[in-house]
Amino acid sequence: MKTSTLSALSAMFAGLTLAHPVDFAKRGSGLSEVDITILQFALTLEHLENTFYLEAFNTFQLQDFIDAGFTEEFFLNLQFISFDESSHVALLEAAIESAGVAPVLPCQYNFPVTDVPSFVTLSAILESVGTSAYLGAAPSIKSSSILSVAASIMADEGLHTALQRSAIGAIGSPDPFVTPLDPNSVFTLAAEFIVSCPASNPPLPFTAFAGLAVGGQQCFNEVGIATSAVEAAVTATATSSTNYATLISAASNDSTSTTTSAAATTTTAAAKFRVRQDNSTSTSDSSTTTTTNSSSTTTTDSAVSSATDVSAASSSSSGCAPPSAGSSIQLMPDVSSSKHDFKSVTELFVTFVEGLNIISVGVKVDGSSISSGMNVEIPAGVFGQTYIFITLVDISGQSFSDSNVLFGPAIMEIAPALPSLGL
Repeated sequence: MKTSTLSALSAMFAGLTLAHPVDFAKRGSGLSEVDITILQFALTLEHLENTFYLEAFNTFQLQDFIDAGFTEEFFLNLQFISFDESSHVALLEAAIESAGVAPVLPCQYNFPVTDVPSFVTLSAILESVGTSAYLGAAPSIKSSSILSVAASIMADEGLHTALQRSAIGAIGSPDPFVTPLDPNSVFTLAAEFIVSCPASNPPLPFTAFAGLAVGGQQCFNEVGIATSAVEAAVTATATSSTNYATLISAASNDSTSTTTSAAATTTTAAAKFRVRQDNSTSTSDSSTTTTTNSSSTTTTDSAVSSATDVSAASSSSSGCAPPSAGSSIQLMPDVSSSKHDFKSVTELFVTFVEGLNIISVGVKVDGSSISSGMNVEIPAGVFGQTYIFITLVDISGQSFSDSNVLFGPAIMEIAPALPSLGL
């Protein structure tokens, strides 16, 4: 790329305006309190992403990216991504203001970024979480205009995700289905980076889960965002004057039957088209403490190869290859932040959520020593950025319910198998 092109970039951005494809003022707000709450939450996430990129560009220059092994073209793409996030903020603010409500303001953040590689790896993770957040919120949105806007932003975040993942050596799109993520899980992950928020911001009606971390070194810096306790400034209070929690719950309940039915259909579709790992990687015998529920085992069909591992192709810029199905991992639950009594617990379930797959693996535990960690084998059928929870029951193939969650989500990159292109 010529230097003149980069020099002209700032002038081009200066001439751009933050266009609002939906004129909310002319249409009248017509927004329900549920929609407003979802918009405020989306804006909270977009403020986080926007600040994340602005801080990076105030810290790192083009030469820093080149020295780290990235190209000028990638640096240019990052600038466009940063502009996208600013545009998302402006559009969401306009939508909220159209309803006569004050938009939430940016918070104070702390990002574990020390150099260009840590910035790029964390950006890939955050973009994927953002995509999953919009998809997870979609069933609760009442306004068709807001749904269109959310879908447009989600598609943009998905493009960001693919570009960022490719830049760090991961498969840009490892799964034909994007993972929908519930608000409490997104809230738990986002709160990791929030130090404090303005007192004028309304409390969000979400609750953070008890923390969960993956033991050992993680290829994509996931260990840097292991969940932990959330600052009081961003934790919803039960005494909030506006009962948004009830509204969100009602919206979720309204869509439960539809979601469950859709899950049953799409799980079959996912099983047909997704890449399988070799079945042998998901088996276990009765002598081990880790058992894979039979409903979580995927079978090989003629349309898919049983499995050449492409972990080398999906390794990060550090040269580390992420684990694949059949690998054993250790999970470290933050028992001190949980109110659950584990004394009489003898079995828990490690639930992997990725794409349209929800796979629970039973783990025998000693309730008195659960804080020392749990070992589990990665099941077949999950790959790419995967969210891991510890749940009370086996929810394999079912609709995800956060009422079953004890700890999580931890984020882990899991290597896919090479897909077969034969029909």
